[in-house]
Amino acid sequence: MKHYLPQLDSLKVFEAAARHLSFSLAADELCMTKSAISYQIRKLEEQIQCRLFNRSVRQVYLTEAGQQLFKTTQQLFKKLDSTLLRLQDNNQQAAISIAASTYVAARWLSPRIARFSEQYPDIAIHLRHSVNSANFKLKDVDLAISWCRCNNRKDPNRLREIPMPLFPVGSPALLKRMGISTDAPDTGLMLPTQLNQLPLLTENRTQDLWQEWFSCAALHLGNPQRLISDANVRVQAAIDGQGLILADTLMQAELDGRLLIPPFPQQLNGYGYALMQAPGRIINQNTQALTEWLVNCDNEIE
Repeated sequence: MKHYLPQLDSLKVFEAAARHLSFSLAADELCMTKSAISYQIRKLEEQIQCRLFNRSVRQVYLTEAGQQLFKTTQQLFKKLDSTLLRLQDNNQQAAISIAASTYVAARWLSPRIARFSEQYPDIAIHLRHSVNSANFKLKDVDLAISWCRCNNRKDPNRLREIPMPLFPVGSPALLKRMGISTDAPDTGLMLPTQLNQLPLLTENRTQDLWQEWFSCAALHLGNPQRLISDANVRVQAAIDGQGLILADTLMQAELDGRLLIPPFPQQLNGYGYALMQAPGRIINQNTQALTEWLVNCDNEIE
């Protein structure tokens, strides 16, 4: 149905002028000139063929028709504001923000999000990869998956721990070049002098996990180390034979395809990832659904 209504801008100008009973104050509120306010009001009066204001030297007053229109426009704008806010809230509820590194997002989170989206196709999920950034703040997202020490500690913000034992892996070419068997893990390890020739690929963590693994293996760390901060680049560097990396089960595809081989049986336990939420954050229904899904889904990578 076609509507014969004034332009919305004219109604906005009228409502502000009627509320303030001042063209000057309406102009300040709407960032317009006083003459522009007067022009819009005059156009509106010509369109509806009715005077809305009585004008004096220093003041304007609503006519009876102006009072009726003012009451109606206030009601309409209030309803419009309410509807727009509700739509905005609904849209914000539908979108869930999750912070995870690209490594975790691709190898652990993505298949689980795919299955979640099959059951909840209307829930939008926004992935953010700033979790390892120095500026990252947990309160800025709904959920986060971050690297941590897994010790089953009681923490209301730690929704789930995902333990990931760490173990050295290297490319078949690198291991062969060093004279290390690629058929089965060496239960006796190599002599320390031979092991110390292998370069170690590491990342910029405050803890030296390689040192911890060497301690578990009762060996002294003396290897050259190469810093590669990005986990995906570090994996590829290991595949290319640049050195050993500490792997976890998120690299199962590379292990199954024998792109990377674990030469030693010793593992470093007590680390992994945690599903986190910010303290005091209001959890909407959609976020709660995804949280329960990720908390209850299996640990294994299919």
